[in-house]
Amino acid sequence: MSRQSPFLPVVQLSFAVTTVALLLCQPVQAAAATAVDVIAQGGGVTLASADVRALLQALPEAERKAVSADAATFERLVRGEIANRALLAEARAKGFEKQAETQAQLARVRDEALLRLWVASQSAVPAGYPTEPDIKAAYEANQQQLAAPTQYRIGQIYIALPDDPARLAVALHKAGEVAARMPAGDFAKLAQEYSEHAESAGRGGDMGYLPDNQVAPEVLAAVRTLKTGESVGPVRTAQGLHFFRLLDRRVGATLTLAEAHDALAAALRARRANELGQAYLAALNARLAISVNQIELTKLASAAH
Repeated sequence: MSRQSPFLPVVQLSFAVTTVALLLCQPVQAAAATAVDVIAQGGGVTLASADVRALLQALPEAERKAVSADAATFERLVRGEIANRALLAEARAKGFEKQAETQAQLARVRDEALLRLWVASQSAVPAGYPTEPDIKAAYEANQQQLAAPTQYRIGQIYIALPDDPARLAVALHKAGEVAARMPAGDFAKLAQEYSEHAESAGRGGDMGYLPDNQVAPEVLAAVRTLKTGESVGPVRTAQGLHFFRLLDRRVGATLTLAEAHDALAAALRARRANELGQAYLAALNARLAISVNQIELTKLASAAH
């Protein structure tokens, strides 16, 4: 979708990318690969099928399923791994990890990683949690939040607002013509004639069905109260002026227990892990009985300014 569109891009999956500094702590060893076993290669780096399987297994379960189900995302992950390994090889070849400052930073990274892993181990959720009754209870308590997003099929006429005063005057005149003709005119024909968003103009302004969480807030506010067939505009966004018509609305149905089951289980496990972690840290603080010399601390703070 062009940058002129007021609609937000689909949220991309986020992956836990290991920091280069942490990776420098351990050498990268690729699995031995035969020619037919090579999945990807580049920059002197080769990934065998065993490497890619290990890369997948390192992802959280939800992300692993999502990646393996989407070929383009899977390929991006593999390409990223090739780039990471090539960068590490370059850093090692330059002796970067042996520099004193790098060694000090790596020591801090190792300590921080060890700390996070230790706290995570103390927050480990038992394998049997949540139980099926737990999941069912969570479903019944949160049915309103488990509705699929409402989808809006929106038609638009887009007019850019340039900075140049002369061109801006032309754009505003154009918007005035659309506003005057829209009540009695054919919206699709007007979109084909006036809209500067080429992708939708060719379809009579039709943007297709979009979930409400993928629509810019100012656009959603403009179309949410419309009845099917009604129009509104001009609406000002960061991209320019827009005229909208609500072509259709699909109210999201509430997910069934089966549909929401895995997401609920993951949410309950995450909440329990957080509760266990907080309880562990609270007990640790009580056990340590930390005391601070406020007078000396204030002196150090003053000296640091």
